Parts: sequence; C-alpha cells; structure tokens
Amino acid sequence: MVEPLISARNIKKYFDVGSGKLKAVDGISFDIYPGETFGLVGESGCGKSTAGRTIIRLYEPTDGQLIFNGRNIYELSHNEMQEVRRNFQMIFQDPYASLNPRMTVEEIVAEPLEIHKIYKTHKERRDRVIELLKLVGLNEEHSLRFPHEFSGGQRQRIGIARALALNPKFIVCDEPISALDVSIQAQVVNLLKKLQDELGLTYLFIAHDLSMVRYISDRVGVMYLGHMMEVADSEELYDNPIHPYTKALLSAIPIPDPETQRNRHRIMLEGDVPSPIDPEDNCRFVDRCPYAISKCREVAPELEEIHENHFVACHRAREL
Repeated sequence: MVEPLISARNIKKYFDVGSGKLKAVDGISFDIYPGETFGLVGESGCGKSTAGRTIIRLYEPTDGQLIFNGRNIYELSHNEMQEVRRNFQMIFQDPYASLNPRMTVEEIVAEPLEIHKIYKTHKERRDRVIELLKLVGLNEEHSLRFPHEFSGGQRQRIGIARALALNPKFIVCDEPISALDVSIQAQVVNLLKKLQDELGLTYLFIAHDLSMVRYISDRVGVMYLGHMMEVADSEELYDNPIHPYTKALLSAIPIPDPETQRNRHRIMLEGDVPSPIDPEDNCRFVDRCPYAISKCREVAPELEEIHENHFVACHRAREL
C-alpha cells in the first residue's frame, strides 16, 4: 500500500465575527497520495480556498491534524515549519494580484530562493530563474520585465515558476484558471499536467469548473458549507454520483450537444444557502435536500464508504 503524502484529519477553521463564529471549514478529512491530483469542488463560499490555505498553514487551523512525513505540521514551531514550507507551495487564483508590480519577474521567481538561502552567488540564482521560466514556457528576456507587461496566462505561468522554485512535493492550486480567458485555461491546465509528470508533483486542485476538475483530477472531494459531502475517484464520482448535492452540481455542467442539453434533466435546488455563522449541528444540506428525513435535522452524517473508495456523508446514501 502506498502511504499518503498528506493526511488531513478533522481540519477546522473558524473565524470570529461580530455575531458568533463563522465555520468556514468544519471537520474535513481526506488523504492525498504522491503524484496524484485531488480535486476540491463546490459552489462559491463553501470553504474550498480556506481549506487549501489552512492545509498548508497560511491560515492557522482551529483544530485538526495535517500529517506530512509522519508529523503533524500544526504542532511544529516557526523554525521547524521552514523546512516544510519548501515542500508546500501555492498557486494563487488571481495572477494580477499575486505578483508584486514593483518587482521584475526575476526578483519575483527568485524570492523563495532568497528567503531560504538556496544559492550563494547571483549567477547561480539567475541560472535557476531562467531554468524555471523555460520550464513554464517563458524565456530569458522575460526575466527583466515587470508583471504589467504580461497577459493573464503569462502572469499565471510566472506564478507557477515561483511555486516550483524550491522543488516542492505538494502544491495547492487555488482556482488557478478562474481569472483567465477560456482559451488560455486549457493551456495552463495542460502545463500543470506536464509539470506533474516531469517533476512528480502532487496537487490539491481547487475549482468550481467541474469539467476541468474531471480532466485534471484523479480523485475529487465535494464540499458544501465547510463539510465534505462526497469523495471518490474522478470517473466514479462523475459517472455515479450518490449525494444529492453532487447530483445537483453535476447536472449543471453544460453539454456541447444542443439536443442532449435540451432534453436532459436539470436538478434545481430550492431555498438559499444557509449562513455558515454558528450553524446547527446537523446535515448542512438539509434545507435544500429533496430526500431529507427527520434524522438529517438531528445528526450530522459522517463520511462512510458506500462502494470501494467512494465515501458519502448522507444518512440515505445506501438507498440513493
């Protein structure tokens, strides 16, 4: 059996707001294995990005464990985290906001090398920057330019080069294509797949574009209001969704055949998404679920294995 690269165990992240606690991530658990892409999907505001940032400890967790190399990284001191930081990197959603406009591309990509004191001479550092730029489809002359001189897709490539600078094992891709033109999205996703094959990278790929998640992910987790609703292999999840929320999400994916699109059954959810501030301890989906029973309002369902490697948090999962 292959050991997971990281294991998330009951991770929680709460924020104090004026009227109570906003439970952005409320007890999610999953494993990510070496060399795989784990997709995390759900509608806006469900806690996907907060989960990604909490996992690599950009946000301090409220509770839970993140096991990496046999250690819970949430217990490590600031100095001990420095070594872990080299293995954990992030590609941010907005390539316009995540690059410092006052720094050249060379300075941006070299910043992690400077912080971790990887290279002794300026020439060694510059050679590494040029190598990274070529790896992501840019060239040496780009190193002297500033971010505003590039298109959105090129800026995201710069962000990817920066994330690769320290040879990380694990990268959180936080909606890395959502701010890009559709024509550029496929190029960036194909670049991520190519780099994964060449460098043996492991990704947490956060997105709300379900078609793209199916294309890039080996396994997928579905989040709703801070809870994990379903986890399965990508093809299994898309071909055989069990949770009512997953079914509704997948029914919204447009099909490029007008006849099929016109005749398919679209699941329309009723009601509004409830507030994540001090929610009741029951199934978060209960007010919008057509299959809800009284037990759903009394007890929050746990993720349980319904089929091999197919986990669902629903009291009626076996019936459905």
